[in-house]
Amino acid sequence: MGPELREVFAPEPYLAITWQVNNFCNFSCSYCNPGNWAGDNPNNGNLDIYIKNLDEIVKRYKKAGYKNFKFFFSGGEPTAWRNFIPICEWIYETMPYATLAVNTNLSRPLKWWQKHAYLFDDIVASFHVEQCNKERYEENSMWLCENVNYLSTKILLHEERFWECVEFAEHLKTVMPNYFVEWTPLYDELSHVTGPWKYSDPKHVQFIESHNIETHQSVPKPNKRTEMTVSYNRYDDKTEQVCNANDIIVKSQNFFSGWKCNVGDCIFINPVGTMSLASCGMGGDVGHILEDIKNVGPKQITCYKEMCMCGTDIIIPKHWTGETVKSERKIPISHIA
Repeated sequence: MGPELREVFAPEPYLAITWQVNNFCNFSCSYCNPGNWAGDNPNNGNLDIYIKNLDEIVKRYKKAGYKNFKFFFSGGEPTAWRNFIPICEWIYETMPYATLAVNTNLSRPLKWWQKHAYLFDDIVASFHVEQCNKERYEENSMWLCENVNYLSTKILLHEERFWECVEFAEHLKTVMPNYFVEWTPLYDELSHVTGPWKYSDPKHVQFIESHNIETHQSVPKPNKRTEMTVSYNRYDDKTEQVCNANDIIVKSQNFFSGWKCNVGDCIFINPVGTMSLASCGMGGDVGHILEDIKNVGPKQITCYKEMCMCGTDIIIPKHWTGETVKSERKIPISHIA
């Protein structure tokens, strides 16, 4: 048994805006909630209003002492949203040291990535075996791993096609000069109210217990525009390391009930434009990106949610208080998805 997580911290406060831009996706994976791909909330609002309100939010946090900003786009498939590139271009031009990140299924053709990759520090490339074109995923990965600071090859471990996923990732490791492979257990339906997936095959469980993250770099890649939008873990033995949400989940350390959480350091915008502090619901709704942003701002709360499952919520600065407000329940690895 390893050391216990006691704090997630940032060297300087930074605001992370996580934007689930809509619920349209060109994939419709069996384990993914239709709320992530049905396409009935295109969220195609007025671009000028989006930018005006984002600008106002940034100015408000700057006035509160925040100097660093991270924008993380997800979906649906965010690269298919008509406002995605114009908003990214605005961020890049007005905040050149902000971190820009995207979670994508990497289905866009290579020429698209070659045109737009300069915008991004971080790309999380989720591999969905049911629908992914492996040749395109590999081609894009081969180019991006040398041309962005951080490319995560996020392997979603499909139960029925588990070893096919593993085989493909092992192949990518042989051809990519730089790689950051995340072996990712599924969550049931991949939604904010999800339950843990139950892997039935003991060999799957054993693999997940012994595989988490694998990295390698043999050729240069661009530097991150800023190092100040990174969170770190501090453990009860005083050791520290960069915070990786997948690592925390696999080690069953994503239980923060009773912790003090700087929930206002993360604004979540859902597919219909409603804003909350974090995606977990603990911070409450604070407005709408097109209509009302007056209640958005820094805030700290005591967390009452038993298990934290969203990567962008896990990396929010927070600290253990020793207070128990709910019974903490460790979920065995066989139940993590």
